Amino acid sequence: MAAVGAALKKIAVAILSNPRNWKTIGGIILGIIIVVVTPFAAILALFSGNIEVNPDRLTEIIAENLTEEQNSRLQMINDTMTEVEEKLDERDLSEYKVHAEVLYLFFLVDKSEDENFVMDFVRCFRENSSNERIIARVNRKFDTEIELEEFEKMITSINGARLSADGMIDPTVKNSTDLVFWCKRACDNGWGYVYGGYGQLCTEEYLDRQAQLFPGDNEAGGQMRTVGEKWIGKRVVDCIGLIKSYAWYDPESGEIIAGSNGFTDCGANSIWNNVTESGEISSMPDTPGLAVWMDGHIGVYVGKGEVVEAQGTNEGVVKTQLSSRSWTKWLKIPNIEYESEESSYAGSQTESSRQTSTASRQESRSG
Repeated sequence: MAAVGAALKKIAVAILSNPRNWKTIGGIILGIIIVVVTPFAAILALFSGNIEVNPDRLTEIIAENLTEEQNSRLQMINDTMTEVEEKLDERDLSEYKVHAEVLYLFFLVDKSEDENFVMDFVRCFRENSSNERIIARVNRKFDTEIELEEFEKMITSINGARLSADGMIDPTVKNSTDLVFWCKRACDNGWGYVYGGYGQLCTEEYLDRQAQLFPGDNEAGGQMRTVGEKWIGKRVVDCIGLIKSYAWYDPESGEIIAGSNGFTDCGANSIWNNVTESGEISSMPDTPGLAVWMDGHIGVYVGKGEVVEAQGTNEGVVKTQLSSRSWTKWLKIPNIEYESEESSYAGSQTESSRQTSTASRQESRSG
């Protein structure tokens, strides 16, 4: 029953993370049983409302009410999803596990017994793939008609509930490798830009609040208040907020807690107050996880000559070429551990030592 419980938890988390929650425990039981025997679309019209549910107790209740046939189907779902996740890990595509779970549980369960289903499904995920490309490959391969907007709403709902540590090498230690992973995932997931943001889910209310805090046209107020509406339903950051979102991430709760983990508030310019190692951009070591800086703006070097940066309200979080932007300096981010590197992006040999430092000055956000 442990394997069945794992499958139930996957389904429960996905359903309970949707904004359309459930009125009664009985409704939840019925809804999840329907997931086992019918498409997800049939569930969304059944209930609305809000309650808090203990997923472990929910699992027990559902397991007690399932027939032998339904238990068998859940076992198949669990086994298939476990195999999919293992294959994604093998291909260094762990960041797409949530995407795979949503697509499989809500759209592809009935394809499980197709010959070579797991490999065909896993091949739909490739490095740096956009949601649009993933959906296009799945629809083409499995002759489905999954709508991108519907899929992205599901992903947004789940991501809005909890940020997963899946794919990180060590969630308990703030390190440069996981920082790079975090920034790439933010880019792949289409995070937006709102001035003062550090990973919040964007809503009308949040935009109004930020516009009051930062009323300037080039901040969150003025015309930027309207432009920011394109990011509703997405997580949003500003340039330094992208770094803060990782620095303040708590893997236990899956939440971003401002001021936590020894990294207090700072701006793109004031971060220099606590930097212990930096240099001109021409001397930058080829060390993924270093920050790159220009006056009033900051990004994260992710390797192979590329930078992930929260560029602006219009652009959101994007990947750019290091050489195509006007970066002037590089720096090691306070409170991030770096592995030693001997290669240099500029061609010189610069070895950076492993270090941990703590940002301790607080200021209004910049970038």
